[in-house]
Amino acid sequence: MSEQEGVTDHLVTIIQLIQLARGSGTLTVWRGTGDLFEEGTITFVKGQVTQASAGRRKDHAALNWLSTWGRCRFSFNPAVLDETTKQLLAWLVAGVRQPGDLATSASSQGPPAVSTRGTQPGAGVGGQGRDTRPSDASYYAIPCPVLPFQQALLLIEQYRLSRAHRQLFLLIDGRRRVLDLAQLMGKEPRVVSQLLSELEQHGIIQRKGL
Repeated sequence: MSEQEGVTDHLVTIIQLIQLARGSGTLTVWRGTGDLFEEGTITFVKGQVTQASAGRRKDHAALNWLSTWGRCRFSFNPAVLDETTKQLLAWLVAGVRQPGDLATSASSQGPPAVSTRGTQPGAGVGGQGRDTRPSDASYYAIPCPVLPFQQALLLIEQYRLSRAHRQLFLLIDGRRRVLDLAQLMGKEPRVVSQLLSELEQHGIIQRKGL
């Protein structure tokens, strides 16, 4: 199989790209040298994470830890080499740095470029000097998983929740606020809040600080 190596400034971007493209294979990542050297692996099957490890961390804990990594090197070894995977490898070659919507990945013509940066005061179009930060207090709540990693993924599949629900759940670590999750996913906080409500209704997560 064709293995793809590269460098990214935000590892979560590569993780999300593989998930959204429904890629299958093993992602190996590493950073630092000597005593500071760190390495991790994530196994994907049709976009779903089946295993993850980073040092002593395993599965959910490992995935959440790796999702916080900034600049690092990565290598993706695909399990299959169909047309969608070839497109995924092409995006990795292009050095994709921003997650995007790959729901139509097979027919897309280029790498996604949806910004994941949060809106800063005065950063909006025509909003110089204006504070555009969300005022809804619920956006500062902290979602926490309440089920073991594999059981939660099984329920997401059983209830036929969307890929966005799965992607969101994989980013929940008990520390990130709704706003942080929205930035990582490149979605509006109200959209992420709705997804969280649906996960909460199914007993998969709970939000603290509401």
